[in-house]
Amino acid sequence: MKRWKILFAVAALFNLLVGLPLVLAPAAFYGSLGQSVPDDILSVQTAGLLIAVFGVGYAMVARDPPAHRAIVWLGVIGKTPLPVLTWLQIQAGKASMDTLYVALGDWVFVALFLVFLLTTRRTAA
Repeated sequence: MKRWKILFAVAALFNLLVGLPLVLAPAAFYGSLGQSVPDDILSVQTAGLLIAVFGVGYAMVARDPPAHRAIVWLGVIGKTPLPVLTWLQIQAGKASMDTLYVALGDWVFVALFLVFLLTTRRTAA
């Protein structure tokens, strides 16, 4: 179980490192990707907040993976389409390739999350 705790702690950290800068310092975040901040800053900050909240959820899973495994399904649902959406924005000229590299990290997490879900059991309440 220790390896799963580490996985979800890393996932929590990843989401917090992406989400919090979007909320607190969007210009710096976008600048690091070679992009300008979109005009709709509220949408950027809202997305960052949701990413960070997922990070909190992964931290909860890290504390007790079997008890909080349902949260992992939300991660699979939320992370699976992100690289595709990002690729579409790149094709439209609205995002850089660097953005895709960050998003592809989500597919690594999806694969690992699915392994966790398929190889562990839920604990009895």
